[in-house]
Amino acid sequence: MKLSRRSFMKANAVAAAAAAAGLSAPGVARAVVGKPDAIKWDKAPCRFCGTGCGVLVGTQNGRVVASQGDPEAPVNRGLNCIKGYFLPKIMYGKDRLTQPLLRMKDGQYHKEGEFQPVSWETAFDVMEEKFKATLKDKGPEGIGMFGSGQWTVWEGYAAAKLFKAGFRSNNIDPNARHCMASAVVGFMRTFGMDEPMGCYDDIEQADAFVLWGSNMAEMHPVLWSRIANRRLSDENVNVAVLSTFQHRSFELADNGMVFTPQSDLVILNYIANYIIQNNAVNESFFKQHVNLRRGVTDIGYGLRPTHPLEKAAKNPGSDASEPMSFDEYKAFVAEYTLEKTAAMSGVPKDQLEALAKLYADPNKKVISYWTMGFNQHARGVWANNLVYNLHLLTGKISQPGCGPFSLTGQPSACGTAREVGTFAHRLPADMVVTNEKHRQIVEKNVASCRPGLSQPKWVCTQWRRTER
Repeated sequence: MKLSRRSFMKANAVAAAAAAAGLSAPGVARAVVGKPDAIKWDKAPCRFCGTGCGVLVGTQNGRVVASQGDPEAPVNRGLNCIKGYFLPKIMYGKDRLTQPLLRMKDGQYHKEGEFQPVSWETAFDVMEEKFKATLKDKGPEGIGMFGSGQWTVWEGYAAAKLFKAGFRSNNIDPNARHCMASAVVGFMRTFGMDEPMGCYDDIEQADAFVLWGSNMAEMHPVLWSRIANRRLSDENVNVAVLSTFQHRSFELADNGMVFTPQSDLVILNYIANYIIQNNAVNESFFKQHVNLRRGVTDIGYGLRPTHPLEKAAKNPGSDASEPMSFDEYKAFVAEYTLEKTAAMSGVPKDQLEALAKLYADPNKKVISYWTMGFNQHARGVWANNLVYNLHLLTGKISQPGCGPFSLTGQPSACGTAREVGTFAHRLPADMVVTNEKHRQIVEKNVASCRPGLSQPKWVCTQWRRTER
């Protein structure tokens, strides 16, 4: 098939516009893979957001000239959003670094010098020199590496092997600690293990989508195009969006709710109360699979121990909990009435009740989506726990078209950061440093199993040095 460059770009532009607008364009949904003359196409992952799309990268004369969605990728099925289409532009942006920068003074590396371009050979020589000197002076605890949830599995494996097996140091940590810490602890406290259940194919099976603080239309546009396609192809499908401000995802919402900051916790407990009061608890599922525990409150805010708010807290940083009966839980959520919730959240009663009915209806398959709206919440772990409660009460979990789905902000925050173990406290395959059996398994492969300093502690250490 002969396809001109102009026709190729025009067809893909239409698909990109549709995806970016949160709409599915059936005629161009599966991008046509043409073969313009002299353009070589290779597969690659898009690292822009957490969706994990597969893209085809077109190169010509040693330069990236185009990109498009990979029709063979199960995630995006040939679609590409506006971010993905601009991947080639990023490669050649005027502000993009094309060679290492090193702080220099009088032609030599100097901590207080100005950044200057240097060759890769010079950069590696300086890194080698500094690493050797630091290892000799301070040992493995003196070095560290800051990684990312955008690392591929192979990159993360190499980095973890270099540090944990090579340098015998666990001082390696990704930026995923900034965003996914609440999600991880929420998983661990609820399920005893990390990472979400469910899959993207649930979208085509669901009857309702509830976005808790997530703006998928702009942040996960390819997934949003699939939700939009599902919503627009069936009038019985509902979309509910909750946020502290209106955004693009509200355009498709059947029930768009702007709530007072922090009051999402109240709304979640109200829905749990509604489910119980309306006899919508899935009794058989709940009795077979769920145990209840009560966590402590007044736990502070994760600030420095000397901070007044941390000193004033009764249980700063505590993760303690105790068994709780269903009757005790029922009594706990009973105070979150429709009237109280509407008053505290600012959301009209009819909208709150409509939302609660989605979860309570046994015939509605519901998926809850969230990202940083929950995970960078002052009570992010609680928010994660409370949305799981709704799905556990109703049994709408690990079923086709049903489930709580914690979206990531980076495409390999799970596969690389968590499974490969590029965290200071983790080991490969979801093992952790503090578990003796896990340490024994990994130590057989010559990796260091001493707990490392997490990235926040590196920062605190640097602050202390700065203060001195």
